[in-house]
Order: sequence, then structure tokens, then C-alpha cells
Amino acid sequence: MNRALPAALMMMALGLGACSDPSSDPGKLSAKEKEIVETARRAVEQYEDWADQAEYKIQRQDPGWQVTAWKVVHPEAKGNLRYVPWGRSTILVDERGKVAEYRRGK
Repeated sequence: MNRALPAALMMMALGLGACSDPSSDPGKLSAKEKEIVETARRAVEQYEDWADQAEYKIQRQDPGWQVTAWKVVHPEAKGNLRYVPWGRSTILVDERGKVAEYRRGK
């Protein structure tokens, strides 16, 4: 059992190190990106009960945008430790600013 613990800790460290901080800085977003994130926030509000606790990451994906909403469960933590894997939704927004797809994380 003692040998399994270091291996488990190594796997956790590798998994956490491979992920980047998923939040987007709202101060660095363009007006269009802010509009897209607001559209995604409204979608999260329709499907989840944690829209007001979420942080959003936006990525351009032709022909639209992908916004990932992460539920913040540990606001005092840093980086990915603020979130849980199942507290995430992915929202695809088209060029017109309409939600094209909503996917819950698993």
C-alpha cells in the first residue's frame, strides 16, 4: 500500500501539470469576446445552478467560438485546484452570437 501512494501522487501531479489555468482574464477580452462570453453565461444559467460561480475561458474555433465554463468550488485555491472536473460545461457559439451546442462536462 505504501508503494501505491507515491505512484498515485505522481499521476495527480502529471495530470494537474498538463492542464493550464482555465480562466480567461475579462480585462483582456475584446468587446466581441465579452459578448460571446455573456451569451455563454446565459446558456449556463439556463442549464446549471452555478452560473454565478463560474469562470469562463474563450477560444476561437472557426467558424465560431468555444467557451468553457468552470464552476469555482474552491475560490481561495490557485489554478486548476479552484475547480472540479465535473463542474464544467462547453458552449459552442456561432458567428452570429447564437449558442450552437451545449455540452456538460463528465
